[in-house]
This record gives sequence, C-alpha cells and structure tokens, in this order.
Amino acid sequence: MLESMRNQAQSWLAKVLLTGIALSFVLWGVGDYFSDRGAEPVATINGKPIGGPEFYQAYERQLNAYRSMLGKQFSKKLAESLHVKENTLQTIINRRIMLDVAHQLGMVAPEAVLLSSVENNPSFQSAGTFDPKRYQILTRNMGFGSEQDYENDLRLNIVVDALHKAITGSAQVSESEIRERFNHDYEQRVLAAIIVDPATQMDKITITDAQAKAWYESHKNDYKSPLKIKVNAVEINPRALAQDMSVDESEIKAAYDSRKAEFSVPEQRQARHILIKVAKTSSESTYKAARKKLEAVQTRLKAGEDFAKLAKEVSEDAATASKGGELGWFKAGVISPQLDEVVFSMDKGDVSDIVETQSGFHLIQLEDIRPAHQQPYAEVKDTLKDELVQTRANDEAYKLSQDLDDALGMEDSLKAAAASLDLKVFSSDLVSLADAEVTPLLTDPEVRAKAFATVPGQSVEIIETGDGRFIALEVAERQEPDVLPFEQVVRKVKGDAKLDAANNKARELADAIRASKDKSLDKLAQQYGQAKYISKPVRSNGAGDQSTWLTKAMLDKAFMTPSGEWLNQSMEVAQGYAAVRIEKTIAPADAEYAKQKAGIARQVEQAKGAVRFARWMASTREGYDIVTNEKELERF
Repeated sequence: MLESMRNQAQSWLAKVLLTGIALSFVLWGVGDYFSDRGAEPVATINGKPIGGPEFYQAYERQLNAYRSMLGKQFSKKLAESLHVKENTLQTIINRRIMLDVAHQLGMVAPEAVLLSSVENNPSFQSAGTFDPKRYQILTRNMGFGSEQDYENDLRLNIVVDALHKAITGSAQVSESEIRERFNHDYEQRVLAAIIVDPATQMDKITITDAQAKAWYESHKNDYKSPLKIKVNAVEINPRALAQDMSVDESEIKAAYDSRKAEFSVPEQRQARHILIKVAKTSSESTYKAARKKLEAVQTRLKAGEDFAKLAKEVSEDAATASKGGELGWFKAGVISPQLDEVVFSMDKGDVSDIVETQSGFHLIQLEDIRPAHQQPYAEVKDTLKDELVQTRANDEAYKLSQDLDDALGMEDSLKAAAASLDLKVFSSDLVSLADAEVTPLLTDPEVRAKAFATVPGQSVEIIETGDGRFIALEVAERQEPDVLPFEQVVRKVKGDAKLDAANNKARELADAIRASKDKSLDKLAQQYGQAKYISKPVRSNGAGDQSTWLTKAMLDKAFMTPSGEWLNQSMEVAQGYAAVRIEKTIAPADAEYAKQKAGIARQVEQAKGAVRFARWMASTREGYDIVTNEKELERF
C-alpha cells in the first residue's frame, strides 16, 4: 500500500504546518520514538501504560499550537491556567479507550479510505496534486520515522473518527427541536430601559468619619501596600559582548565564499500597465466591451501617445493609475502568472499585446531590466562582519550563562558566583511591581514575573529573554503587602464608600422603577430624572443592535421574559443600573425558517451528538481502571 508513492519520493527541504486529522482529537501522539525504559508511566489504563515519550510529544504539539496562535502572549503560566497538560492526558486516555472499543467491535480502516486520506490531504499536495516528495519530507517533519509509521497512525485515527461519527451521528433531531432552536436564534425583541446613573446620586450622599471607618474595617484587604522586592541580578548581554569582539578579514571572506548563493540577486524588471477591469462572471456583452475599450487604447499607443499619460487617463487600477501605471521593480514570480510570463519575455521598451487575468485586461510596457548579478564582497562585507561578531557574542553569552550556572552550584550566593567570573552584579532598591517596569534588569515581563514569584533563599534561576540576554536573578528581600493605616488612606476610603453607596442607591431606584405600575417610560424617566433607552429589534445573540447597554446577561434574561413584562432584576451595565422591559416581540418569518432550516438542523444534530458522545465517553470510562501518576505528570 502506497509503495508506488514512496518509490517516487526524493529528498527536498520544506517546512509546512500540517493541519490536524480526524475529529477534535488534535493531540494524538505518534508513539514511542525514543526510549522510555525505566521511567514510570504518566498514566495506566487497565494496567497498560501511557509512557512519557508518547505524552511528551502530544503535549509539545499542543503547546506549539498555542505558541503559533498567541505569539508573545503565550507563556507556560498561561498553559497551566488552561490546563493544557491535564487536557492532553485525558485526550490520550479517551483515544486509547476508543481504540479498544473499536477493536472489540472489529472496526478497521479500509485501505481505500487510508489512500484517499493521504492523497487528498492538501498538505501533501503541490499544485492540487499529490506530491510523493512532499509526503516523504512532511511525515518526517511531523516526527514519524517513515511514511509507514504515519500510515499506521492514520489508520488508528480513521478508526477513532469512524467510531466518533457512529456515536454522534446516531442523534435524531425532530422538527419541533429545529423550530425551537430557530425561534430562539431568529426571534427579535425590542427592549426599553431606564438606566440609573450612579453619578447622579453622588451629590445626595455624605460619608461620615464613622461610616468611612466602618467601610475600612470591612474592606481592609483593599487598602494594602504593594508587594515589594529587592533583587540582585547579573546580566549577560551578547550585544555588550559584541562591542569588544572582532573577526579577521579571512573569516569574513570565507563566510562570503561559503554563502555566495545568499548574495545572488535575481533579474528584476520595471514595468507599467493599463488595466480595464472585468470579472470572469460578467456577461458576454460586458466582457466584449471591456476588451474593445483596451483595443482603443492600443490604437492610440500605436499612434504615438505616451503610455504613462494613457494609464493616468484610462487605467482602472486605483493603486497605480495616478503614477502612470507604474508597477515598480520586481523579480519573476511576484506578479500574476499571466503578467509575469509576458513581462519576462519582453525586450526593454516593448508594449505587450492584450493580456487577460482574473482582474481583467492589461497592456504592459517594459521600462527597464536589471540583469541578475552577484553582490560583490565589498558590498556585503560589513553585514557579514556584524553577523559573525554577533554570532560569536551569542555563543560567548551562552557559554558564560553555563559557566555562571556551574558557579552557582559551587558558591553560596549570586554575588560570589558572579565574582568568580568577573561579572557585575546589579542590586535594586525595594521596588513594587509598578516600579519594576522601569528598574534596570526587571523591565522584561518574564523576568519581572519570575522575580515577584520568588522568595529569598530560593535557588537562583538564569532566564533567557526574548532578545537573547541571560539574566540571573536572586531575591534578597521580600516585603509582603500589609494593610495601610486608616489615616493614610482615609481619602480613598471615603471615595470608595461614597461610590458604593451611589451604586446601591442607583440599584434601589432601578428596582423602584421596575416595581412602578406606571406603564409610561417617558413619565418614569422624567419622574426619576434618568435616561430612557429603546433598542432596535435585536436577536438573542445581539445581532441588530450593538449598543453597549445591551449586555449578554441582559439579552439572556430578556429572551426568557414575556412581552410587556419587566426583567425580574435590575441589570448592571456600563451606564449604571437598568430597569428593562420587553416592549415588543417579533416572530421570525416562515420564509426565513425555510431558508435556515437545514443549517439549524445540522447545528442541533451536532450539539445533540456532542452531548451523546460526552455521555457515552463518561459511561465507557467507568468500565476502565484509569490511574494517573501525578508525580510523573509534574515532570513535564
């Protein structure tokens, strides 16, 4: 199976991020590709182990997915808060159980399905066709030892996918369920509200010293001094090391000779164009009219008119028309294939025949040609020198960080370890988290977070920052937050107490409005001196009106409240506290139901299927003896 594909495969370099395969189980491990002898399993299922290598590969894949998605916002701390480690393990356990159930049911992956999954995976295609070379290198990049290993894993995924679909696909959906979901999603309501702004109550409130003192006593934790720390730190900065480094001319020349391909500049061409737009889907008459318009331009060019002036006059490319159709300098493969082929077959000064692309019809004038050439040594010498120096400095910085790490193991303090390597120690004053943002060596967010999570006496950790520095950090003193004396915060206490009282008063007034028997919102707004709001017809998901006072919590309650009634509680919104009434309910049209029915049926079926699968999975897991090795899991 697939041997013919492999026979055609040749080695080539590629880096592609592969899409996941099979349902929502994106964490499937590839198996044990490195030794795990002697280590305890991360978990067992009926005594069968889930080894560290299998878990590690699955966990790393998921962490990498988060890194790609979040960029610099990603951190191990965030991963911990999202329980990525625990979720990864549970997914592996669920997969193992599903494979066991599938085996008991005699389920297998048909060869035809396996072949189709491989050949139709876009990641393994070039120009829309399966590419054996790409298949070979990408399966290696995924961590598989061979294509056969990948296929074996894919077989398991296909079986698991089939079992998942069999369970979720068994959910039946009734007409009433579809209609109920449609009514919920597409019904519109008009909401009316009177919103009491707490600011309107502030002048009516006075906070006495006794009230302030009472507020302070019940909210002492809100009036603490900030956590402060004093640190000793050592910075190993490759940029600083680079200032004292040099490289020989012979090294620079050798680097140039070995990297000549990098300094090869391809041929570039400079061109102008005139575009008359027409879509491929246009009528034949529109299509012909556009071409005829450009043919008239051709006639004028042949009569001697200037190409750039005509481009300004008639070209429909808004980005280039004002510049006389100027496309600038570009190398082959940058512009559309149709234009690229024409431009790179022309001689300087030539004007092309009409060229058709997806944008419409073009005329092109080739203005100039820069032949391919090799950048001379003198031109790139300084750049190469800087690169070589920085590489050497980076290597030296890393070596120094390792030497410092070794010294820390032999000395009793960061200062002693630094002194043994002749490294300078920076010592800060007591600083708060806010102060640390402008404190030398604490400006990096990761370093700052680590510093404030460390207590005196903890072992020194060397942190590599995003810009390549190494910072060794030792917390010399830690001043924990403490409640500030009342006299020191009395002004803030009175302000907080007054604001709280104003909020309470605003909520009470909103409650009073809801309890009023007067049905006129205008009269109520005038009586209480507050603003009235009327929404546009809005759906439960907020579609139809994006006003800030229409919060999700309010909409959830509004669509459970009968028309003409007040919501059963006052809602806190950005503007204050809202007394909300359902003014009007607008039922969705039957025509809209017919239009949306199929899509909603799929949504309801998927939702019911997901619930059914979750229940099946929970029930099935009860028949297995699952033991998690928390101590081993903590190693990752």
